[in-house]
Amino acid sequence: MSLQPLIKRLEEELADQYGWASTAQSRGKLIEVVESKASRLQIAADEYCQIAATSQSEMLALVEEAASGETYFFREPHQFGLLRQLIAPGILEKIPSGDVLRIWSAACSTGEEAYSLAITFDALCTDKTSRRIEILATDVRNRALQVASEGHYSRASLKEVSEDEMQRYFSEAGSDQFSVSPSLRRRVTFRRVNLLDQMFWKRMGGRFDLVVCTNLLSYLHGSAARQMVNRLVRSLRQGGHLMVAPNEFPFVENANLRPCKDAPTFFFRAA
Repeated sequence: MSLQPLIKRLEEELADQYGWASTAQSRGKLIEVVESKASRLQIAADEYCQIAATSQSEMLALVEEAASGETYFFREPHQFGLLRQLIAPGILEKIPSGDVLRIWSAACSTGEEAYSLAITFDALCTDKTSRRIEILATDVRNRALQVASEGHYSRASLKEVSEDEMQRYFSEAGSDQFSVSPSLRRRVTFRRVNLLDQMFWKRMGGRFDLVVCTNLLSYLHGSAARQMVNRLVRSLRQGGHLMVAPNEFPFVENANLRPCKDAPTFFFRAA
């Protein structure tokens, strides 16, 4: 049996269940993962496709492998610089003393983004008793979240972390391994979420001062990306901010969002 119609069916299931867009690059990665999985199971690739298309667990297993990509602390340093210098101070000014600053890393992968956000805001909060920082970090992949929860990273993942930040927020944990400090880890809650799950969004309205959703919108098909932006906006408090990846600016269209002056890829909720 030809593999192409079966791959197309898997792509349709991935689009329906996870919002994935079908591209030549994603199809090539999917075929690679299918052939690898079939080989490990010692079955034909077409047989594995038929199994995966009707199995929730195998669809998730495909996502676990096909969605893997490079990430590291303070990925897009210029963007984090804008957050540190222009956006975060304004957010903190709006949080009354004793209140909670709520941040959401919507597609956190193995946790580097969420911990980078924790470092950024911790460094700016000179009075640690005046406000609490709570960061929700979500991803659909169990294995990525396991790495994130453990908080152990190689030096390569820390290439954009300053020496001062290394001393304050990390400790050595073996050969070329470093652990995130317990105080930083306590500020981040990791949770497995499929962002196309409508039930999840019912509890998210108007909660967050900052939502970071980077390197996700560009992987979604058009209607899923538009729906995702609308839902992300509704999860923000009025005046809350949305941060996307530099290449995802064109995907952000919502009547309640305004671009931030001098900070491309940052938006705030006007209403």
